[in-house]
Amino acid sequence: MDENYSIQDSVRVLNSSFIKTHVPMTRAIGLMEMAFRILSEESAYIPNRVVVSSPDDSMSIFFKPAFMSQYNRMSIKILTQLHINSNQYIPTIKGMVLLIDMLSGRILSISDGIYITALRTGAASGLATSYLANQDASEVAIFGCGAQGGTQLEAVLAVRKINRVLLFDSSINQAVKLSKAIGLLNNIECEINPDLTALKNVDIICTATPSKKPLFSLKHLKPGVHINAIGSYRTDMQELHPDIFRVCKIYLDDAPVCLKQSGDLTIPLRTGIIKIENIAGEIGELIAGSIPGRMNHDDITLFKSVGNAVQDFFIANEAYDKSILQESAQVINLSE
Repeated sequence: MDENYSIQDSVRVLNSSFIKTHVPMTRAIGLMEMAFRILSEESAYIPNRVVVSSPDDSMSIFFKPAFMSQYNRMSIKILTQLHINSNQYIPTIKGMVLLIDMLSGRILSISDGIYITALRTGAASGLATSYLANQDASEVAIFGCGAQGGTQLEAVLAVRKINRVLLFDSSINQAVKLSKAIGLLNNIECEINPDLTALKNVDIICTATPSKKPLFSLKHLKPGVHINAIGSYRTDMQELHPDIFRVCKIYLDDAPVCLKQSGDLTIPLRTGIIKIENIAGEIGELIAGSIPGRMNHDDITLFKSVGNAVQDFFIANEAYDKSILQESAQVINLSE
């Protein structure tokens, strides 16, 4: 080793395989419980995200920071998103999460941002499911079978005993890939793209699509169903029919952002189908016990999530802390 090398100049590079191994879904769900409690308590500083587009609007870059003074650390997620993608085999979204020491300004780690996003988003739905879905829930439907849909399902399986899964996706290949993963599990029946009437038997629905029109209607839903809706993060996106909001108890991950950016909410609010007062509150408030959750078996509950940088922080911070104890983590010297 170079005699000028210093641990103070090193940064740990944590890929998706390392994070999968050392931050399992059950732990990620616990981390999201901490994250949302802190978010609702407003004890973290989460600046507004910054989005910059290229001159031809072919690509956008997202900057999502989170300052956690109680840990003396901050994180920033940097994502690129291609709007024009000529190669279907190249992911449209790529990124990383930097973890930074707030006392020295040193970069502690660079983590795979795509897997962290999928993991923390799935874990958030797993957390909401654990608080809001009926205890006897046994059937789940997944709309959108990509990376996000996969972790949504993994999280639900971590908190409820599921014996039947319905997969909905415009790409049969994506659905088949996820169904094969389910096939590795015992005693779980799987069906791809059934008629929407099959939703009448489903206890939990997860939506993770870029849809701009509703995926299903109120008439398709079973009394007592719980819905995790994560796909509509822009005002022109809409996964849920507005009529669903008339009858469900609504819980948000980050109220100011959801109410401003998600078409699932802006559309029924703008058209008067619901009012702000019809929203129960944030999932962090439910965790803290300051607002009630499900009151009876037939309640329809909804967790609407657009994601928050505090979630990225907790996963990246946990992965870094685990890497300190592991020789398998790659360490590089930035000063060389």
